[in-house]
Amino acid sequence: MTLFISENDIKQLPLSAEAAIPIMEETFRLAADGIAENGPRTRMPFRNGFMQFGPAAIHSKRVAGFKLWANFGRGSGVHKGTPGYDYLYSMETGELLAIMHAYLIGKYRTSAVSAVAAKYLSPPGASSLGLYSSGRIAEGQLEAICCVRPIKRVRVYSPTPTNREEFCARMSERLGIEVLPVPSPELVPPESDIIVTASTAELPILFGDWLTRPCLVIAAGANHWYKREIDGKVIERARLVVVDLKEHAKVESGNLLWAVAHGIITWDAVEELGRVIAGRVPLPDLGKETILFGSHGLNTTDVAMAARAYELAKERGLGKPLDL
Repeated sequence: MTLFISENDIKQLPLSAEAAIPIMEETFRLAADGIAENGPRTRMPFRNGFMQFGPAAIHSKRVAGFKLWANFGRGSGVHKGTPGYDYLYSMETGELLAIMHAYLIGKYRTSAVSAVAAKYLSPPGASSLGLYSSGRIAEGQLEAICCVRPIKRVRVYSPTPTNREEFCARMSERLGIEVLPVPSPELVPPESDIIVTASTAELPILFGDWLTRPCLVIAAGANHWYKREIDGKVIERARLVVVDLKEHAKVESGNLLWAVAHGIITWDAVEELGRVIAGRVPLPDLGKETILFGSHGLNTTDVAMAARAYELAKERGLGKPLDL
């Protein structure tokens, strides 16, 4: 019997960005060891949006699945109310175990991946964070990184003053730390140990000339070939460049595609987060070098989150059985 797990069901589960961090860390480790498998992600573009399909399997859990989402006419990403769904199958019986809304668990996943990157690619004592954007993705990024690093001070820039001021007031109260709006983008990097770009920008919003001290840059927003959040000098300054999966980055990372085309970096110089977690990548001194992490998501992380949501929903008697 297939279980349909709605967004309301997921809200009742003990899932969050914080709870997703160990799930993401383990999934990347499994991917590095070949125990979790990513299929090619297919994106079909249209004049007013796109459809995307991303299959994967986690052999240790004997589950496989895919995320299917459509986005037409309302910006980018899987928005609440947009038809994005995770499908989960048993690899032992072939049964379709569950269909579930993808918005909320996708938000947890995206945030947790950045937290895992911060855990492995920033100094343990990193306490200041710079954030470009004041939207829902930025909110999750900030919450998750605060779970792995002792963040005490955050500087936020987004183009609309009202939005960034409201965001800072809300997040400062929620997290109990200093979250400050800044009036111009170049004021974000000077005091930041970690910088996160989480926007829908198509042109750079963070420039390498602004990076006056070592830091970790997490580029989490530019997930189409034509989008860029960082300029070429950010990549030039980076002692190490890491992505979720190189094959995905070759299709979706506008930041790196531009840099490769302009001779700034080669794909051979780009590492993968799973290999970092598995201890197969020599790391520079994180307190003395600038590191870049480009986040685009892995199919396996979607399947891992779907599998955990399915387990929890069954334990709690949530979800609607479907006789398919």
